[in-house]
Amino acid sequence: MNNSCKPMNVLIVGMPRSGTSMTASIFSHNQYFIADDKDNELRSGDEYNPSGYWEAKPLIQSNAEIFAKAGFKHNNTWLFDAIKPEQASAISQLSPSNKHKQLVDNFNQNSPWMWKDPRLCYTLGYWWPLLNHETTRVLLLKRDENEIYQSFLRLKWRTATAENKADVHKRIKDHLAAAEQAIKQHNIPYIEINYADYKNKPEETAAELSAFFNINIGPRDLGYNHKLNNQSIHGKISRLASGISELLPVKLRKFIIRLIPGFILKILQPHRFTK
Repeated sequence: MNNSCKPMNVLIVGMPRSGTSMTASIFSHNQYFIADDKDNELRSGDEYNPSGYWEAKPLIQSNAEIFAKAGFKHNNTWLFDAIKPEQASAISQLSPSNKHKQLVDNFNQNSPWMWKDPRLCYTLGYWWPLLNHETTRVLLLKRDENEIYQSFLRLKWRTATAENKADVHKRIKDHLAAAEQAIKQHNIPYIEINYADYKNKPEETAAELSAFFNINIGPRDLGYNHKLNNQSIHGKISRLASGISELLPVKLRKFIIRLIPGFILKILQPHRFTK
């Protein structure tokens, strides 16, 4: 069987809260290799990503090591001080370590495989020379900047200030610019998907993904759930309810929750309340 018929390995590249976890679940359901020990190497799902996060710890640790070698002291580029341009540029100049080569070899032995980690926006140029260019492709995921910012607020990664909003928007642009630069520099085969495509044109999006990665999926396989979109009517109501509840004293909030029927709690906050 030649490579043109086999499913392609995929690197999912995008800003946190842009739909990368939902996208990763598409490939996980198509039997893509993600980790040797899923129970210990993958973060389980929660109210924000019910289907799971699909980020392998060895890949996350390796990307954090790459940051450190480039002079960036933090393990991610969205919750701490922003990575400096000279640090981002230094990443692509690093010599791959034997440990990282072994990581690639392990995944290649379990092809087709999937990598998903927002840190790849900056480390893609480091990894690409180590990968098999004939069997590996990139999925670049984008989402409306305001929706990402609202998701940051929902997770309490930021507070609602003009300064925070400007910072998040800048980081989104910087992450995507770094990924696009690596794609252009290395002539990486990629497909660009917008998170809104999952809702607005599911048939076309499923067909594009199927053709590009040699997999067979339909609209229902995309996994889009409007209840988890913080910009939908349901999402806005859920976010408002959460915001109001946070203003209440803990004891009063717990008392009120006990009075609300369980089915209403589940509607407002799916995957959070099991009452």
